[in-house]
Amino acid sequence: MQRFVRLMDKESKEKVANMLRLARKAKAVVMGRIAVEKSIKKGITTLIFAGKKENNFMRKRALDCISKGIRISHLFNDSELSNIFGRQKLTLVAVIDKNFTKGINEFFR
Repeated sequence: MQRFVRLMDKESKEKVANMLRLARKAKAVVMGRIAVEKSIKKGITTLIFAGKKENNFMRKRALDCISKGIRISHLFNDSELSNIFGRQKLTLVAVIDKNFTKGINEFFR
């Protein structure tokens, strides 16, 4: 039974990765620390994926994100985020479209 749950978890993770790729094509994501920080300040961020190297940044911004209702996910590590978007050393990604966020959040349930 645990193996089935792990396979489902891995499958859901891949579906989220595919949604992020689609969101990138639709220009519904911002990538990188500076761009994500600007989108948080503007109030257009709806979901953040942070790698392990972004712990200090997320500690500083966690209260801002909570107060604005932005969900922070550590679903992917740094190398997985880099592979999803085809960029080197990508550790922080923000989804700025509410519909993509709604679709991605369905996989978290």
